[in-house]
Amino acid sequence: MSVRRGWRAALLALALHASTAWADLTGARSALDRGDYGAVEAALRSARPAERTEADRLRARWLWETGQHEALTALATRMQRAAATRPEGLSWEAEALVAVGRYEDAVARWQRAIELTPRGEAWRARARAATWLSILGRRDEAREAANGLIDAFNDGSAEGARGAAAARMRDADFLTCVGMAARALGAVRDANGAFNDALRVAPGRAETNLEQAALMLTTEDYGPAGEALSAVLRANPRHPLALLLRARTRLSSDLDMARARDDLAAALAVHPRLTGAMAMQASLMLRDDDVAGAGRRLDEASAINPRDLDVLTMRGVARFSAGDLPGLRRSFDALFAVAPSWTEGYEVLADFADWQHRYAEAATLMGEGLARPGIAGDRRAGARMRAFLGINLLRMGREEEAVAELRRSFEQSRFNVRVANLLNFYERTIPESYVVEADGPFRIRYHREERAILRRFVPQLLRRAWDDMVRRYGYTPEGPVSIELYADAEHFSVRTAGVPEIGVQGVCFGRVVTALSPRGGPFNWGQIVWHELAHVFAVQRSRSRVPRWFTEGLSEWEAFHARPEWAREDDPSLHRALAGGRLPRVADFNTAFTHARHADDMLTAYYAASQLVAFMIERYGFERVASMLPLWGEGIATPEVISRALGVSADAVDEAFRAMLRARLASYDREYVVDRARYRDREAMVRAADERSGDAGAQADAAMALLLGGDAAGAARRAEAAIRLEGAQPLARWVRATLALEARDGRAALSELDALREGGRDGYAVRMLEARAARLARDDGRALSALTEATRRDPSQVDAWRALAALHGRAHREAERVAALRTVVRLDQHDREGLSELLDALLESRSWAEIRSLAEHSVSLDPERLSVHLALGQAAQELGDREAAIAAYESALALDPPNAAEVRARIEAVRRGERALAPLRAPAVVRPAAAPSR
Repeated sequence: MSVRRGWRAALLALALHASTAWADLTGARSALDRGDYGAVEAALRSARPAERTEADRLRARWLWETGQHEALTALATRMQRAAATRPEGLSWEAEALVAVGRYEDAVARWQRAIELTPRGEAWRARARAATWLSILGRRDEAREAANGLIDAFNDGSAEGARGAAAARMRDADFLTCVGMAARALGAVRDANGAFNDALRVAPGRAETNLEQAALMLTTEDYGPAGEALSAVLRANPRHPLALLLRARTRLSSDLDMARARDDLAAALAVHPRLTGAMAMQASLMLRDDDVAGAGRRLDEASAINPRDLDVLTMRGVARFSAGDLPGLRRSFDALFAVAPSWTEGYEVLADFADWQHRYAEAATLMGEGLARPGIAGDRRAGARMRAFLGINLLRMGREEEAVAELRRSFEQSRFNVRVANLLNFYERTIPESYVVEADGPFRIRYHREERAILRRFVPQLLRRAWDDMVRRYGYTPEGPVSIELYADAEHFSVRTAGVPEIGVQGVCFGRVVTALSPRGGPFNWGQIVWHELAHVFAVQRSRSRVPRWFTEGLSEWEAFHARPEWAREDDPSLHRALAGGRLPRVADFNTAFTHARHADDMLTAYYAASQLVAFMIERYGFERVASMLPLWGEGIATPEVISRALGVSADAVDEAFRAMLRARLASYDREYVVDRARYRDREAMVRAADERSGDAGAQADAAMALLLGGDAAGAARRAEAAIRLEGAQPLARWVRATLALEARDGRAALSELDALREGGRDGYAVRMLEARAARLARDDGRALSALTEATRRDPSQVDAWRALAALHGRAHREAERVAALRTVVRLDQHDREGLSELLDALLESRSWAEIRSLAEHSVSLDPERLSVHLALGQAAQELGDREAAIAAYESALALDPPNAAEVRARIEAVRRGERALAPLRAPAVVRPAAAPSR
């Protein structure tokens, strides 16, 4: 998503005026450049009278970066009293006026600065005036202001250019202003070229990198944007506008809301009146369903700037979030009265429509936006709006209309990365590689090479899931429902989000499900599709208003309700979240997702939501829990929905759920577990250890934080300090054991773990570490003992069973290996290799009934493995089920195997009623190659 121009307007204001560095001002300039804002004022006070002009420039920049608007206005007024600094004073006054919403007055100040400058060479005033004239819809005036810069650039670029014209081409400030002016006119390529020229002259220049980052974000090119922002933040980690843009990048590129919050808080700590950051905080509050908190934050921002474009946008989006479309339209009318072509408003709206799955409403609103005069008359704005509309239509399954809009967008502007990716995908990859088949209420897309095998299983599973859910929910979703299975992760990501990597396996848009196919990765396609189909029911039944925690928890429940082996097992993480106070109240459960800081946190959120929904269904019954969906569809808030549907308060559900968890997870209270989430703030841990040098616990905490941060030497020093203070310090022993394992010193690790256990600390994690250390020490007996104890302490964790199976295999204990593999397959629904090993072992022992019991799990996990179908065919054949045997062998033939003649002969043997045949082995080549990316 592109960065809002309101934020860009703020960052464009940074004035790094080229000047000769006065020796006495070096400290002030250095402090400002590195973000030591507190030191700047003191350094400036020491400036000599002869340095006053340069000191005023630095002071103006400092006041602007820290949001001291009134002081900046006073300084700018004083600067205007002298003819030599009057244009600069006018420019700085304009920046202060922009900060409080007096945009037209700001433009007038810049225009006056241009008039006062010989030959109108007030480059920065021209760039800023062009930017705001464009935002305000005064395009002809914007072009006139920008052309002075562009003409000067062309003069300097001309062959044979000399003197001042040629010198300008070596002036990074001038070149940056050229880029700003080009962007104001919508010339993306020219703007980027000017910024690159400026960075060649002055590598690492903060303002230029910020401008280029903002430009890249408008084209949704997040990689270069992130690189530019990193360059700024390496020099000044506290730069408020860089932090604001990084927050936007985090939210747009990978929905990292937790770190976006961190960046916004850091930006506001330096610039407390940064209204763009306040508006973005409000947007995050809306994702938490904190409508009241968002409203208060917007009120605070409006008190600073009542015409802030981001704030006006969020007021409209807040009304949309509340289901008040007339209120949204009124808010957007006010927004567009200020900025007639402000497509960023619709971009934010599209983001929230996607978050809430409200695609039909969004399509209508995007159409209304295209009809606004300021957008209809602006080629650039029209291109962006058509991009939003096209992407939204794709999510509704209206692909022909969507591609037509995307083509029109691309014809008007060729710089949107997502539009280019999607058009390439639909115009090349889809016709070359994919086919669509209709089946009942479904429209199923297959890769051409997977179609033959998948169509034997996918429609059957979908129909079974559909019929079961229609019966239980008493509701039939609108169709057709598109189920799109992509054989390549990049195909899936581009279709889903317009970018080549999104890091998930399936997504539901309400009437469209996109997912990785079996060839796309080692995932259980059956579990993924069942999970996403459940979202279709929850989203549509709630009119797209179901909270994320409920729809995710319900989909997880639907999957393991259908097949128990599809359940996740993550009680240890749930226990740590509960014990650590990180499990939200039921009324606020969405924050488990929106405040997740790491991938592990997100996995815990999914698991916790599934356990909450399972608890509610067990306690109150499925019908009452499902009745919550239409209540959300009426726009009722979660606490009232729970009260009406379940007959108890949300707090009562929360209390009962926590009581159940405490009882169920009580065994983990006795386990020694290192909760890594506690040690993520390395700097705070080290600082505390420095302040409490005699505290063994503080030293151990710092050791663990340093270990997680990759500082092995620092971790070793702190752990040693902790043990000197307290010989049995458990966390320090854990750290030292881990460091020994990293050094591949198994004996040393075992010694540390012995000391840990002698101190009364034991548990699953301790035994797993012991097993690793024992293997390094070549002590398989101790490894076996540790793994056996680990499985006794927590039989739900697959890693111990997987390691146990491998250990038994190396020792040729086949019965024990098979027993462990059975548990691995039951616990990990995505483990293809474990399933293959188990099937091979069962085939060898001719355990036909057990092979048959794995039939559905096998084809849901690995339908392109030839040996799976051969094993299932022989099992059915030996058990006398001719129909199932023939079906399995025909599935093998759908893979076009090298031994097709043998498979056909086996089918004929089944028809003759033959049994007791030798196992039919798969040839060396057992699966097709992965589909290539395009």
